Amino acid sequence: MFIFVSGGVRSGKSEWAEQAALILSRDNPRIYLATARIADEDMRCRVARHQKARSGRGFLTLERPRDLWGIFHAIPANAAVLLECLPNWLANEMFPEDGSIIGAVRLEEEIFRTALALKERCRHLLIVSDDIFSDGVAYDEVTENYRRLLGRLHVRLAGAADAAVECIAGLARCAKGEAGIMSLGLL
Repeated sequence: MFIFVSGGVRSGKSEWAEQAALILSRDNPRIYLATARIADEDMRCRVARHQKARSGRGFLTLERPRDLWGIFHAIPANAAVLLECLPNWLANEMFPEDGSIIGAVRLEEEIFRTALALKERCRHLLIVSDDIFSDGVAYDEVTENYRRLLGRLHVRLAGAADAAVECIAGLARCAKGEAGIMSLGLL
């Protein structure tokens, strides 16, 4: 099963996705595929806090900010993979550490193709993303290109997913695939 999970900051999307991964994996391996780039001490502390919160839940954490193809060999075919999160992954691919900017068209296809390949690689895939589209702020051209690309990926990934879930204020709403989600006791 492939589930796309989105929501705003502190909406409960990560907790919902972790609970879903626990239910989906049962006795199979659980992989937490973390895409954050650890650039400073603040981020290091945040990552440590997240890892502590997941401890005891049976997740093997794989840190991979970009080039996810390079981690496929470490993912068992029967695993439930929780990818956290799409915006970090996109930013890391679009804005490499060398200061360049990768073109949106090529990047959209690459990320979409990689996500679908990851879906085929494992038993269950949950991709968590942020809703960054409602603040009403006009950004510079580069940031707007990033936001448009993330929006297109939301549409494509939700379309390819078996289920799409939106979290608001700690509550999950199924936008697609409700029968499958309900059968698992996830709503």
